[in-house]
Amino acid sequence: MTAYARIGLPRWSRRGDPAALRAEIAAWATSPAMRDLVDCFEESWPTGDVLHGLAEISARHWDFRRGGERAAAQRRDFAADVTERVRAAVSSLGLRHRDRPSRDRYQHVLIHGGLLRSCLIRARHAAALLDGRITSDTVCGLGSLRPTSTQERTLAVDLGVDACPTEFDAMDVAVRTAFTDLRRQGGPGAAAPPLHAYRTRDGRRFTVLAAPSTDPNRRANTADTCAYWADSRARPQPGESILLITTEHFVPFQQADAIRTLGIPYDCAVETVGVDPAAAPDARLRHSLTTAEYLQETRSAIRSMRALWDAVPA
Repeated sequence: MTAYARIGLPRWSRRGDPAALRAEIAAWATSPAMRDLVDCFEESWPTGDVLHGLAEISARHWDFRRGGERAAAQRRDFAADVTERVRAAVSSLGLRHRDRPSRDRYQHVLIHGGLLRSCLIRARHAAALLDGRITSDTVCGLGSLRPTSTQERTLAVDLGVDACPTEFDAMDVAVRTAFTDLRRQGGPGAAAPPLHAYRTRDGRRFTVLAAPSTDPNRRANTADTCAYWADSRARPQPGESILLITTEHFVPFQQADAIRTLGIPYDCAVETVGVDPAAAPDARLRHSLTTAEYLQETRSAIRSMRALWDAVPA
């Protein structure tokens, strides 16, 4: 079976070193695992701007969304040998088995939004980490006003939870389900997008917010939600640490986006971990990621690494 050394993802901490960050991005992009992925799809290694070349290769072979939502991506099956090589490569590149944080203390924990199932799995992972493994002053569930699908609303009924007409509502349900000792602090107020605030008995602050999109032609994305949280709610201080929790195949691209939107602008340390949805204790939430999903998010990671490269301070 193919095996590769584990590649470190780009990192950023207070007074981070731009040259070191660029070196980490380059090491990730030119790693043996990435080279084998390119070879696996019978492409030549790109010359010149490697990240640009990888983005073009990924557009030809790994883009199953074609501009649509992830849930509507085309299904694709691969031969067993290709699947083996892809899964070994993405494990090295950080898209698998990155569920444990490196620190035991963070000022802020952010839970990325998504489909109701993903919100529930991620919030429960956050609760498990905060139950003795790590500590944090604040926890925030990041969402948007994306309308939920029929499948999400049906799942809410099956689970017996509150109705979830939007992703914001799905994240609110997920946070309240995972952290059972929350006490609501007032209402969302008149401002839009909406926000719910909570507090635990020991004083930890929780929020759930809906971020607006910075582009009227699409819904809010990862970068939008992180930037909105920092600008409108938290104003993280230099030297603070932020832990972001997502699903495992999103870790590299969301780590790159977090460095670009939080780490560099606010001089903060950022770290992203991801949970394996196949390990969810509730079978109704369980989902085994496909080879196509891993390849799609390798493409997302390439594009986010390229955006981060362009944002690194001179």
